[in-house]
Amino acid sequence: MQDKLYLTSHSLTCTAEILEGYHSENERYAVRLDKTLFHPQGGGQPCDKGTINGNEVLHVAQNHDGHVLHYLHKYLPLGPVELRIDGNHRRENARLHTAGHMIGHLLERIGWQAVKAHHWPGESRVVFRSSANALPPLLDDLSNHCAEQIQLAQAIFISFQAGRRQVAIGNLGQYPCGGTHVENTSELAGLKIIRIKNKKDELSVHYEMMTE
Repeated sequence: MQDKLYLTSHSLTCTAEILEGYHSENERYAVRLDKTLFHPQGGGQPCDKGTINGNEVLHVAQNHDGHVLHYLHKYLPLGPVELRIDGNHRRENARLHTAGHMIGHLLERIGWQAVKAHHWPGESRVVFRSSANALPPLLDDLSNHCAEQIQLAQAIFISFQAGRRQVAIGNLGQYPCGGTHVENTSELAGLKIIRIKNKKDELSVHYEMMTE
């Protein structure tokens, strides 16, 4: 079974072994490793960027067997390799993903249920459905509540319950999640709530992360 290190580690480098490789479409070469730090595209966030033995990883995806595949321009022989994650890209994705969770927890406190999320740069949003007692959120209020949580530097905890990975933010709550996250909410400084759209029983919160 492939060891998906990104689920438990913040490391950006490691050694691994290529177990399988084959030509893919668009003149790409796909490799399967015994372990990987690369988060695949999915779960509402883009894939990691980085290199394998200095060769740019063009895309990372999980196949139907649950294996993470890494796509490159060139053939690499089976055997040991060095993985390097683009730290800036990883951090951007992690900040946006954790911010989405935090927004979800805060709106659940006033009767909204998060039903889907998209944590891509420039497109980040969380979509909610209302309960019978849901209160209409105000942008300034939500922004202030987010700022309070950032100031508290709430720790992010990763656990596994009944085989499912859970991501908790301090005492706010937890969601099942396979994505990458920061270590505490102080790293979300620069979060900006752009707008809140309410359409029928569905509400979407759009947000962005300012450059550090």
